[in-house]
Amino acid sequence: MNISFLLRLIPVMYFMIFGVLTSNIKAQGSLIRGIVTDYQTGKVLDMANITLQPMTGKGIVGTTTDGNGLYEFNNVAAGDYVFVVRYVGYEMHIDTLTIGLRARNISNHVQLRHSREELEEINVQGAVAEDMNPGQISISPETFGRAPTPGGSADLASYIQTQPGVVAVGDRGGQLFVRGGTPSENMMLMDGILIYQPFHIIGFFSVFPEDVVSNVDFYAGGFGPRYSGRTSSVMDVRLKNGNLYNQKWSASVSPFVSDFFFETPVREGKSSIIGSLRGSLIEETSDVYLSEKQPMKFNSQLLKYYNSSGEGVNCSALIMRTYDRGSLDFESDDYFKWSNVVTGGRCAGASAESKVSFVDFNFGLSYFTNEQGGSEGGVRNSQIFKSHLDMNLTLYVGEIRFDYGFFTDYRTMSYDIANLFVSLDEKAVAFSNAGGYLKMGVNIGEKILIEPGVSITSYLKRLSPSVEPRLQMSWQPRGRVDEEIHAALGIYRQPFAGLTDFRDAGTSFTTFILLPESERRMEARHALLGWRQPIGDFFDFSVEGYYKEIKDTPVATWGPVARFATALAYADGTVRGMDLRLNLNYRRFYMGLGYGYSITEYTTRQDHFGTWFGEPVQSYNPPHDRRHQLNAQTGFNVGNFSTNVSWSYGSGLPYTRPLGFDSFFSFDQRPPDVTEDYGEPRVLLDKPFKGRMPDFHRLDISVSQAFNAGTKDIKVQAGAINTYNRENLFYYDVFNQRGINQLPLTPYVSLKIESN
Repeated sequence: MNISFLLRLIPVMYFMIFGVLTSNIKAQGSLIRGIVTDYQTGKVLDMANITLQPMTGKGIVGTTTDGNGLYEFNNVAAGDYVFVVRYVGYEMHIDTLTIGLRARNISNHVQLRHSREELEEINVQGAVAEDMNPGQISISPETFGRAPTPGGSADLASYIQTQPGVVAVGDRGGQLFVRGGTPSENMMLMDGILIYQPFHIIGFFSVFPEDVVSNVDFYAGGFGPRYSGRTSSVMDVRLKNGNLYNQKWSASVSPFVSDFFFETPVREGKSSIIGSLRGSLIEETSDVYLSEKQPMKFNSQLLKYYNSSGEGVNCSALIMRTYDRGSLDFESDDYFKWSNVVTGGRCAGASAESKVSFVDFNFGLSYFTNEQGGSEGGVRNSQIFKSHLDMNLTLYVGEIRFDYGFFTDYRTMSYDIANLFVSLDEKAVAFSNAGGYLKMGVNIGEKILIEPGVSITSYLKRLSPSVEPRLQMSWQPRGRVDEEIHAALGIYRQPFAGLTDFRDAGTSFTTFILLPESERRMEARHALLGWRQPIGDFFDFSVEGYYKEIKDTPVATWGPVARFATALAYADGTVRGMDLRLNLNYRRFYMGLGYGYSITEYTTRQDHFGTWFGEPVQSYNPPHDRRHQLNAQTGFNVGNFSTNVSWSYGSGLPYTRPLGFDSFFSFDQRPPDVTEDYGEPRVLLDKPFKGRMPDFHRLDISVSQAFNAGTKDIKVQAGAINTYNRENLFYYDVFNQRGINQLPLTPYVSLKIESN
């Protein structure tokens, strides 16, 4: 499949639609604009239903809030109206509005209060949300617990690994592969600020426990032009705001982790703070309940300040630090270590006095360092720093929505990798870039939405400018927002690469570099087609097929002899696959099933291939190519009791098989005595990644009971990871000819206390 021709049509389509639909637009009547938020926390409420009904006559109109909580009514005629806002779990808001004869702009921001009435039935949609764009799933923290986590709080890291298209090579290392992309091709945002490695060395945990998360938008592909600089996926996490009126706190402990969370108003109704402290305990406790000590540890600290003006403009600032250290192979002395320092701020809001509907201003600093050491390879380290300044705006021109913005970044990268990649000479680099993006949303009738867009980036002569057209389309055959056929196309480029030696799966070390050849740049071309459909009142079904062309992905040079040093090569390739989801939500019972099918194939040209195989070009499946992936979750809650069960299956991952063994003699110091000396043993390798490890499957279970103790709520949770004690292979060490397994049966008990 060649999608280049279709991508060239996107700019042409954009200007044709713009010219036709904006030629006769004239402003008439009044404009009503506002943001809908939670009264206690200031959280924006997306997909709130809003109606505007004349008190006399007909002509009721309706809309829903977008991801920023924004709504807008244009060309409202003079008269008296009933204004109604509805949102599940909140009290209905009813107001009256009088619009005068003279056209004017009206700000009408709404704060909704939680409903005091207990709902008989609560459906949490989880991975299938009504505002889902092509390639996107929207995740609420209430669904995190569907993937049992051995801690007092559920975690995004455990839940995201249950999604089709997301591959984790094991239960340690903190690396995720999305639809054939590598970990450094994923963009992780926290309130709009980049964080390079949010996942901890123990695979169940991240810097995003359920206590601090408001919502998550996860784009597995086909994402719009607002997100540039990555070729695989985007995880956009919004942290919760602290309570503006009440102090709350919670503390929990388990054999894996302990944490403490608090939120408090600073000025009642105006500003608040949240804080989160987490630290691992597995290194100290694992030798008690497991067969061997788990030498892994992590900790993180988060502080966020939020301020609400009450006039539709809200600002926040945060700072976070993380630290991870440990070994992936408990029998070796190799270790991995990384840390993040992230800080920044955001101001966003809407004003009827402005011609722009919504403005989002964001500033951030991100620093990431990681290190690998051991007796054989020496110490290697890599650092990357980024500062960014973004402005994102939304503008309605008639019925056409424009999302556009501007950005500028500055990065520094440095590394010392002890001759791991012998072809890399430049060990420090700095570069800047600036650019902008534009996306237009056009409704064709009431059922079709077309969203062409483009992102343009200039690298100030360091690299050639990048123009990346994108296109998203959706069709709602019966006019229902939960029933849709959608498609997306796009070009995605990445100015730098995260280089990892995937010859050996047992690594978490990444070196960030600019590719040595300035004309090369990592590139991916996405095409996807999806359908989502409710089935009756309780089932949701979705399927999405995708195709990606990838170019100039850096890989390690393959050699027939297992050795430490390597060189840099490049691979092109394709990714083809399908993600399928089926969810049932009925009262207090849920069930979810996800299946992913994917084929990732690299093609690389390396000079010595001709010597060994007679062909200079070889094709292979990289070590994250998981052909089949199946995940099932079920659970229920009755009163204060709940249970969650999760089963995961993954077909075997590729690895390079040993072909044989021999010994060699070194002539560096003296001629060897071949009659007495056996030489140094070495491993001879087969073609790259032609073997497959055994299939993976694991059952995780948790049950919990909550109690009320006056002013405190207590929750006790018991569970087990790998309940039927499957021996799942983490990776196969071809150098030492031995397998390293993932966690065996691991029971746990956790205790969580929180104020009420």
